[in-house]
Amino acid sequence: MNLYIVTGTTKGLGKALADRIALDPENELIALARAPDGAIPGGVRFEVDLSDSAALDAAADRIAQRLRGKLYAKAVLINNAGIVVPVAPLERADPYDIERNLVVNLVAPMLLMRRFLADTEGLATLRRIINISSGAGRRPIQGWGAYCAAKAGLDMATRVVALEAEARGLAVEAVSLAPGVIDTPMQGVVRGLPADDFADVERFKQMKAEGVLRAAEDVAADILRAESAGKLKGNAVLDLRELAA
Repeated sequence: MNLYIVTGTTKGLGKALADRIALDPENELIALARAPDGAIPGGVRFEVDLSDSAALDAAADRIAQRLRGKLYAKAVLINNAGIVVPVAPLERADPYDIERNLVVNLVAPMLLMRRFLADTEGLATLRRIINISSGAGRRPIQGWGAYCAAKAGLDMATRVVALEAEARGLAVEAVSLAPGVIDTPMQGVVRGLPADDFADVERFKQMKAEGVLRAAEDVAADILRAESAGKLKGNAVLDLRELAA
């Protein structure tokens, strides 16, 4: 059996990833999302607010309990959940929103990586971490100060995890993967912002109008295909579009 732990599975890319993972009976899925606990196709969902570090740690305890005594061919953590708010020049951004953005986009993935590495040791022959990053972590975008900073931090945290695994001879692969532009609810939020807050809003509207945004289902298929083929390694910071080219 293969284990997949995926965050943010109620919509967008996370839902597409979960749906596709569940198609293979050899996969066990544990989903973390802001939706009620319960059985889902392929496994189970645990409700958690990723902006609450204590609640996240409690959810990780539940995962560890579920995994106790099991063995897997591979275990994969996909840190997918993310938020873009606040979008505004930094001096107008709400302090609470800045903090929540950094917690959801950076702190939560780091805490989950920490627990994943500790709790799956000895349970899987191969362990993989896929952090869904963004081109926004590699180039500045006006109004996205918190989001850009969080994704840049996620890229670097992933590099460190990969370096540590290599130095210690662990069968752990970690990658921070920019998936390209996807037609998700987050994109809809961004397109609805005033130009005073988001200077690039017209460019994002144009991408939607021109059909540049990819379907989440197609992106999820590409990610899981690359993961299964062992392509998400070597360089801890990758772009899915380059792998698919």
